[in-house]
Amino acid sequence: IELKFVAGIYLLACILCLAVGSSLGVILEGNYNVTSVCTLVKAGTQLGSIESCDYYYVCTPNGPVQTYCQAGYAYDYKAQTCSPSSQVQCYYGVQEPCSGITEGWVPVENTCNQWIYCKNGVAGGRGSCGELTFSAQLQRCTAEKCNILSEGDGVTLNNICQVVPPNIYFGDPYNCTKYQFCYPDGSYASGYCTTSAFIVSSQRCGYDTNGACDRIQQGGLSESCDTVGATRGDPNVCGSYQVCNGKTYELKNCPSGQYFNVATSTCLSRQSAVPEPGCNRCQYATTPFVNAISNDNCNTYYHCNNGANGNVTSCPADYFFNELEQGCVQYTGNSLQNYGSVYPACAGATAPATTTAPAVFTGYRLLRQS
Repeated sequence: IELKFVAGIYLLACILCLAVGSSLGVILEGNYNVTSVCTLVKAGTQLGSIESCDYYYVCTPNGPVQTYCQAGYAYDYKAQTCSPSSQVQCYYGVQEPCSGITEGWVPVENTCNQWIYCKNGVAGGRGSCGELTFSAQLQRCTAEKCNILSEGDGVTLNNICQVVPPNIYFGDPYNCTKYQFCYPDGSYASGYCTTSAFIVSSQRCGYDTNGACDRIQQGGLSESCDTVGATRGDPNVCGSYQVCNGKTYELKNCPSGQYFNVATSTCLSRQSAVPEPGCNRCQYATTPFVNAISNDNCNTYYHCNNGANGNVTSCPADYFFNELEQGCVQYTGNSLQNYGSVYPACAGATAPATTTAPAVFTGYRLLRQS
């Protein structure tokens, strides 16, 4: 694996506010979605808390499990163990953040830009990095812009490397090919698998046997709502949907192989579902080429690679994409209408009223790619 380095701290406001359904429920600490981050790391990995130094989370296939340290100990997320509190640099939920510090700077809880100067275990003053972020690991202000949450939004995680242990590769919630990495000093790096997907279980690039990422890919931000039980399709993942809990939308997942059908608000087989416009139809696909969702004229498609979709491509004039035949076929009679009733990714699509016949295409087909 080759890393593409990204200097400084990685801001997580968009990624970490995602809501993920699990049998253990969604665990949130301010803008830090523990359940979401657990889907990005190998089972058994421990994650730190940003609310307390007294406990941590063990990531299991069913979600995070909160685990407490013994009395007098604090959790060291870098070492993945509980150690005597005086030996751990942890500032969350403690009354005296300067306790035990001979000299140095500590962060002000629930902020990303403020610091306290400690001298012989006593606070000697405080200050701010302004619009920039304060890094306790680097003991200075960094070049990254501070992600300041609104008052009352709770604790703030500004850097995923504050909770994920260093020296392990972990995934990305949006991109099957992307991997991430944290260094012991809290700095962050990322890279991409060039010809395959990043497999979280093995922490390396490779191929997943079921043709999809072996982690849940989350959707958009957890938006506010007030109608309990209201559902909607997820804009990125066809096999997921969102349910309103009275305050925000929470992400849920259909059974493996099924998509959320927006027409009936139920989960149906991949082939039979009318999916949310724009979601990735490579999820659970068994063919190399699939329809891009189109209720217009069904002439767009993309190539699938380990559950990830490539760039959208269009068929030539007078053709629509037929996933069953793995190629572009001509608009003839009710062919598109009949196809849309079988593959509702094209439900309601109609042939253009006026088309121009292609010069050379006769029964155009895509070549199958290995």
